[in-house]
Amino acid sequence: MIDIQNMKLAECEALSRWIDPRYGFLSPDKFIPALEGNREVYKVDCHVLEGYGQDAEFLREKEKEIFPISFNISRTDLEACNIYQKIEDTVARYGLSRDQVHIEITESALNDSSQAIVEAVQHFHDLSYQVWMDDFGSGYFP
Repeated sequence: MIDIQNMKLAECEALSRWIDPRYGFLSPDKFIPALEGNREVYKVDCHVLEGYGQDAEFLREKEKEIFPISFNISRTDLEACNIYQKIEDTVARYGLSRDQVHIEITESALNDSSQAIVEAVQHFHDLSYQVWMDDFGSGYFP
């Protein structure tokens, strides 16, 4: 994300991509549904946050600026593990502040289990995280 007032980088979004040696570039729609179906996507989501923690640690050692990151979680993350604790553990392990980590929940998750998502958003807010809706409105346009 670019701050248009000063035209400088303000934040990053972590996106999961897979480059397979045999099949080449696989977009998320090719592998995320299978992981969600097996309640394993939380491993990818936690790996993304772990990578950010490692990058932040490296940048801190080099006295470089660390930008906030937003990353996706799936509704199945809420069912498959204690995603709140996993995020809290990673934030603590790398000395991150909660305002450096923004949680994105896809709009489609609202359709599947609205009450669970509402409760999850509230829980993240109680832990002092920002929660954003990813792709909001994209399902409403052809």
